[in-house]
Formats: sequence, structure tokens, C-alpha cells
Amino acid sequence: MTIAYDGSDYHGWQVQPNGITVQARIEDAFCKFSGATVSLQGSGRTDAGVHAWGQVASLAYNGSLPVERIQAALNSLLPEDISVRRVEDTAPGFHARKSARAKTYLYIIDNGRVANPFLRRYAWHIRQPLNLSAMIRAAEFLPGCQDFISFKAADGETRTSRRTIIQVRWRQRGSSLCFFIKGDGFLKNMVRIIVGTLVDCGRGRNSPSVMAEIIAGRDRAAAGITAPARGLILRSVDY
Repeated sequence: MTIAYDGSDYHGWQVQPNGITVQARIEDAFCKFSGATVSLQGSGRTDAGVHAWGQVASLAYNGSLPVERIQAALNSLLPEDISVRRVEDTAPGFHARKSARAKTYLYIIDNGRVANPFLRRYAWHIRQPLNLSAMIRAAEFLPGCQDFISFKAADGETRTSRRTIIQVRWRQRGSSLCFFIKGDGFLKNMVRIIVGTLVDCGRGRNSPSVMAEIIAGRDRAAAGITAPARGLILRSVDY
């Protein structure tokens, strides 16, 4: 399944004992129309408040309903802030997380002097004008296979903090600054901490070259703040 959702009112993607999650909503809807209890395997977790346009989830289903009927049934039962964009049959052994080769995230900053109320759930409003050229130069230090532990949340658990960033780019659309980042995987809060660090460069607090020093230093305290969850969108997953 390829799934889009507004994560504003959810405690993230993954099922939790104390909180409503996107995964739980979809599993409940699937059970209602099919009678089958399923466990979705997402391509990755998105934190509370984070959105998705291209989240991918896989499941084993032995029933007789075709994929078109499954998609229609799910969308008729799900709340308006979750949509199943596609349902496809896959080869045996496909796993949404383990089979993923890369993910692309988008982070949106509303850099208008006055906040755009239509972006309040989907962007980080920063009133101070940002130097986009400085943020572009700082982002150029990110691509490649590197240790990104400086951009990992303190409570993030992982076997290794090395990741490969494949591509980064900034785009300006009116007063919105859009940061795209594609990699083979991401640490907990990694994109949001990277954005917070790039914003420090845009504000003139750091020079763009500091990004290389922060990566080499392997020290979370040297990086910027964790940008708000509301500006982050899981754009797509490559297989």
C-alpha cells in the first residue's frame, strides 16, 4: 500500500499502547471489511505530527478480494486525514522496510513575515528572513556515506549511525522554502535536526562550512535544534 496522511492528530505511524496511530487506524479498517487481523509493516516510523505522501506498508493477505476492492473499502472506512493511494500485489518476500533502497523527505519552512494560516499544520514558520544561499552551501556537505550521529536524537536506538545521503536540494516557492533530502536511511529525528542546523546558517549564526565540522565532531550538542515535526513529510520510498 502507498499511503498519504496528515500526521497532526496522531502519535506517529507505529502502533502504541497509549495513543492513536496511523498504523492502528488502517489495521482496524482492514479488519472491519475483511474480518482478517493483519499486521502492517511500514517502510519506517514517522514520529508524532509528521506527515506522509508516500508511506509504503506491506501485509500478507490470503483472502479473495482484489486490490481495487481493498483500496476502495479502506478509503471508505478511514478518516479524512488518511488516504490509501495505491494497493498492489507484490512478489513473495517483499517487505516494505527491508526491501526499501532509499527514502525522500521534504521539509517546508514558511519564511513569510506573516504566517500563512493554511500552512500552520505543514510548515515551520520563521519570521526572520533566511539566507537561502547560505543554507544551500551548508547542505552541500551532507551527501555521501558519513557518520550522522551529530543529527541523531538522544533516545534513538540504532546499530550504526552511518548513512548515505544521495541527494539534497532547496527550492523556493513564494515565501516557502522547501528542503528535499534523499538517503538510504535516516536516524531518529535526523532530518529535523539537519533542518534546524541549516536554519542556524540561514540566520547567520553559523557559516555554511560549520556543517562539515559538526559532522566530523560526532557531537549532538554542536548541531542545531530539532525542527518542529509539522514541517516534515515522507515524500516517497524507492524499491
